[in-house]
Amino acid sequence: MASKRTHDEAFVGPADDAAPQARLPRATQEIVTYFEELKSHFDGLDDKEEQALLVANALEEASGQECAVATDPSCSRVLEALLPAAEPQQIAKFFRAVLKDEGLMAMASSPFGAHVLEAVLEQLTNAQQDSIAEGTAIEELLAQACSNVCEHLYDFLTNRYATHVARRLLCIIAGRNVLPLAAKSQNKKSKGGALASKVLLLPGKQAATPHVAYPDLLHMLVDTLLSTDYISALHELMYDQNASPFIQGILTACEGNGEALQALIPAMLGAQSDAEEGDDSLLQGITRSSFQSIMQDRLSSHVVEVVFGVAPQPLLEEFYSSFLSGNLPALAAHPSANFALQAFLAAANRSPLVKMLLAELKGSFKELLQRRRSGVVAALLAACARTSAGQADASKAIAAALAGLHDEGKGLAETLLTLDMPGRICGPDMKPGQRVRLSSLGCAMLTTLLSFPQEFSQAFVSSIGDWSPSETLRVGQDPGGSRVLEALVNAAAASKAKKKLLRKLKGMWAILAVEPGGNHVVESCFIWGGVKDKEVIAGELAAAEASLSATPRGAALMRKCGTSAFKSSSSDWKRKTASDAQTLNEYAELFGSDQAAATKPSQAGHPASNGDVAHSHKDVAASEAAIMSDMNNPEQPAKKRKKGSKSIAAVAETDPAVVTDQLVT
Repeated sequence: MASKRTHDEAFVGPADDAAPQARLPRATQEIVTYFEELKSHFDGLDDKEEQALLVANALEEASGQECAVATDPSCSRVLEALLPAAEPQQIAKFFRAVLKDEGLMAMASSPFGAHVLEAVLEQLTNAQQDSIAEGTAIEELLAQACSNVCEHLYDFLTNRYATHVARRLLCIIAGRNVLPLAAKSQNKKSKGGALASKVLLLPGKQAATPHVAYPDLLHMLVDTLLSTDYISALHELMYDQNASPFIQGILTACEGNGEALQALIPAMLGAQSDAEEGDDSLLQGITRSSFQSIMQDRLSSHVVEVVFGVAPQPLLEEFYSSFLSGNLPALAAHPSANFALQAFLAAANRSPLVKMLLAELKGSFKELLQRRRSGVVAALLAACARTSAGQADASKAIAAALAGLHDEGKGLAETLLTLDMPGRICGPDMKPGQRVRLSSLGCAMLTTLLSFPQEFSQAFVSSIGDWSPSETLRVGQDPGGSRVLEALVNAAAASKAKKKLLRKLKGMWAILAVEPGGNHVVESCFIWGGVKDKEVIAGELAAAEASLSATPRGAALMRKCGTSAFKSSSSDWKRKTASDAQTLNEYAELFGSDQAAATKPSQAGHPASNGDVAHSHKDVAASEAAIMSDMNNPEQPAKKRKKGSKSIAAVAETDPAVVTDQLVT
């Protein structure tokens, strides 16, 4: 959306913008003084009714000169502050007045009016249709605004201020934020984590088509872009810094709409509309060199990223065969094209395509890691895990690349975690308590590798086993490293490696549980461990109850581990835990270990949450979904088995479903 303006932001005239701009009316000094006094009075009111009455008077005073008030440097700020307290019918009346006589473009092209219009659109979307007076539904107002924007679409998209109004309207029509900056804002708190999260959270195309709030209005925008007036300019808009985010947004809004995408994508990329008879290719007329130039441009490469993310799978494969095959290493090394290639890898959902991509890129792994292009490698590993294709070749290739990179004393796992950073996990020159953030991408890649079948991930599992207890603790305390340890515990690795991990962390469970990421590691280890392991973990957590209670997830972890019951009677706690483990073993003998894991019984008197079920970690994305599920699921007390009830084996002989009901809360 529009960036936050500063108080010294001045009006930019027509000569400073590419789009034509009508001469704006100026607010009288009387109205300016009125709004300045009104703001100080409004800030002193606490009563909602008094605020609403004051806002109603202000909007009535602005009636007939809405554009002048909204584009005035002083009045516009006051108007923005008043709008959230206004009634929906008052905002609708204000907006209808703006839509008359081409006022929308005039106001939107002003740095102050654009902010007011965004606030108006935001308030309208928060209002219910039946609350707007005079029988005008919100959709009718949005349709008028959309029609107005379509009449001057090129001006709206290329104007540095009006483009923000068009983007806001697009998001309202789509019913969700479809702008490219959304991902950046979500990762604002994470240094270097945006790319890693992109690799982890893009498991492929969604099965369901995203819901569009106003499909007719979206169709109106698409038709305008594909009309004869705009079809020739559509390709140029990709290179405009103001229009490019809107183009990316409308592609995202059309996700799942194959008809719209098959018309928009070729037109944007410069395909010929008059294809020869018998030619089924949608991309006819686009040369290999021109498409690669689009990928290598700083602005248009962002559009290609979105194109790869929303394109249907057959069209994606046509992109590979026509433009990408044979040139992947060069594109992967390019500063801009490598991001578009990552998006392509994240969207690849078919095993044959992933195998071809791996065959072409695996020889360049070492060079890509050295040139800080590890995002491509991470995306390719995630694609292999997602499609279960080429996992053996991928693990061998990444191991060979790391063998030529690591320093003496470093193993494969440590080399990945310290990618693009000097030193070691726990170097001798580090001060006590000093921490260095591990590589986000390295952690993501190692987490993905651990999700591979055991025979393909064994080299990395063994490398983790070579860590000292202090190094293991250090990794568990890191946000990305904690996911690595979690993945190891929940992966198909041998039990010997997991037991070795639990032995190394013995005596440090409470230290690890204090950290946000380490908290999840402790929980996963508690779920997997045997009765003795659970007893050790619960005992250490119970001893550190005061410090753990002060952390966000400390109390929840202690409830799941049953530390209160452990402190009350450790013998009763141990009997209950052993009973739960025996019940699970009986269930596994009857129905198989996979189904038993999916219905894991309660731990220390507390039922397993949905997050515990999701800890199978068949792919990296399952890990994050499991963690969020654990945080959101409330704990319920376990039901005790009635005295004299049948054994689980006896019940299963008559009705296996009863067993499931007994085990799953």
